[in-house]
Amino acid sequence: MQSKSHIQRFLTGSIGKGVAVLLLAQSFSSFGQTPPTAADTLSLYQSLQTEVSQGPGQHGDKEKPRASESVLSITGASALWAATFVFADEPLQQLSQNIRNGASDGFTDILEPLGRQKHWVPVAGAALVGGIALKDPMLRKAGIVSIGSIIVNGTLTDILKRSIGRYRPSTTTDNEMFDTPFSNSPHTSLPSSHTSTAFAVATSVATVYSKHRLVPPLAYGMATLVGLSRIHDNQHWATDVIAGAVVGYLSSKVVIYVYEVVNQKLKNRKQYFTIVPRMGPETAGVNASWVF
Repeated sequence: MQSKSHIQRFLTGSIGKGVAVLLLAQSFSSFGQTPPTAADTLSLYQSLQTEVSQGPGQHGDKEKPRASESVLSITGASALWAATFVFADEPLQQLSQNIRNGASDGFTDILEPLGRQKHWVPVAGAALVGGIALKDPMLRKAGIVSIGSIIVNGTLTDILKRSIGRYRPSTTTDNEMFDTPFSNSPHTSLPSSHTSTAFAVATSVATVYSKHRLVPPLAYGMATLVGLSRIHDNQHWATDVIAGAVVGYLSSKVVIYVYEVVNQKLKNRKQYFTIVPRMGPETAGVNASWVF
């Protein structure tokens, strides 16, 4: 019961962040519309909490994660993680260092920025703004869910890193070295944040553009290369990379689900939020009409 409560609290927090991103984006495309009352906004948020705690409603959305598929995916990933931890972590670490050379170092240097949040947030923001300016709903959605996924993934990854306290392969050749759990350890190998960030963005883009045959394999291929580069650079064990991929994937799927629920409810209620530019002699900004 306690673990279930923790999960619900995290998902509720994710909902808040997802709602924030969605409503802010909606405000740009609904300038001049009548904002909702505080009671309407509270009702919307409470209904979203019910969606998470009791399960998805009937919204006709094909992109919602199905429970059976999620269970199978998590089970398969857990089995792969366990097998890799027992049989492959240390051999893969040794192999990656034995074949490492100047050319491979140069290639992974190119991949390294693709796993950093600070590089992806501006890209996702540009996609959001571009989608609004070009009136391209898919590009706008890709920007929104990518930003939300990065936020949720970053929060969860950081909590896991500091709670698990695993030593990096650059500091030990023993993959079973862990600090005391929940001790806010400085050893933060598990999970790989580069991998989780890359997979959060890749899953967001691949899901939005799932009908484009080349986009999903290219997106996931890029994320996979980022994960492999972390093994090559001796910054992570293979199991750190697997865990990072799972965290990033699930973070994105949660945000996409929240996006669809919020978007549908806003359409049903015809609620909009406004944002108005504010200019002064020495300052500039915006005033957003948003009750949350």
